[in-house]
Amino acid sequence: MNLSAHKTILFTALLCVALPNAISAGELPAIYKTAFDVGAQFYDYQNYQNIPYFHGGLDLCAPAGTDVYTPVNGRVSVNDYKIEASASPHRFSYRRTPFRRGMTSNTRYLEVAVVDETGKSWMFRHIAPDSVPSEIFSAAESGRQIAAGSKIGAVARWHQPVFPEKRNYDHIHLEIIGPDGTYLNPAALVATVKDYYPPVIHNVYAARHDSDEAAMLDGNNRTLNGRIDLVIGANDRMNRSAYQHSIYMAAWSLDHLNTDGSITNQIPEQQVVRFDRLPFTGERIQLSKVIYRDSLRLGNSRVRANGADGPRFFLINLTSGTTVSGYSATNHLDTTLLANGRYRLNIKVTDSAGNPRQKSVEFQIRN
Repeated sequence: MNLSAHKTILFTALLCVALPNAISAGELPAIYKTAFDVGAQFYDYQNYQNIPYFHGGLDLCAPAGTDVYTPVNGRVSVNDYKIEASASPHRFSYRRTPFRRGMTSNTRYLEVAVVDETGKSWMFRHIAPDSVPSEIFSAAESGRQIAAGSKIGAVARWHQPVFPEKRNYDHIHLEIIGPDGTYLNPAALVATVKDYYPPVIHNVYAARHDSDEAAMLDGNNRTLNGRIDLVIGANDRMNRSAYQHSIYMAAWSLDHLNTDGSITNQIPEQQVVRFDRLPFTGERIQLSKVIYRDSLRLGNSRVRANGADGPRFFLINLTSGTTVSGYSATNHLDTTLLANGRYRLNIKVTDSAGNPRQKSVEFQIRN
């Protein structure tokens, strides 16, 4: 395939690069002074009430009442907040109201936010309203900075579990936004338990572009044609808990299996995602229906992603774009630009600890 045809198959826009001048995880004071689990990851697809969006933060799970400490110096604010979200029009945003001593929260949870010396906003959500120390309210009202290691409140009680864990999902949602509005992955800055579990690629699908009609690529001599999206069904977990996460990094390449037994690399390895940051600023609905799929129709059955109460499962569109060229709903694999014959799709995924998983599937192209 010539270079111009190769570019046609692939993509347009920008990003997902490493954190600039990042402090290594573990160099900052601890947020909890007790062990904790990671619930939802920064890059998880969520779809509560069928509203797709990126999670955008890291859920640090600890029992209700666990004290929370800021790992950074900075100016502090205390806010009551309300999520304003809908499927049509598709939106997901926050409406904040300053919260003062003696007020009553309308939502049972507060956000305590600290803007550090580099301009990053550290937002701790699901803080119990009656747990915020008077010194934090005083600093918020006066504009005085608070020191790293200061107690800012305690974990509020959640109302339900996220399966397969059966305990209530008591947690702090930590969101970090850079001065330019970029969502940064808190796992790069917060030390978490060592993780030895690699992600799992459950299945690989070929979906008709602009359609939910799909077929599983399961080695049964599947034949593809036209414009398709390559989609994996995948999830991940960490050591201490059974919570399910999405994939930190995904990449793929395509080999042509020649009739003489030789192999030609047809499409070099493309890194689809690497979630050190989200590839946009603003509302977290962006690209949620491009990088992720909500469901696929397989004949008379349907496979669904689950970004709600669990167990969580994710459908990741490998042909949505790359970390170099960006993402678009128009991106796809155009098989008409490839010669008829047999191909092998090679897939690599890792979690944020670097644990790898690989999978290869073969299929025919016949246009």
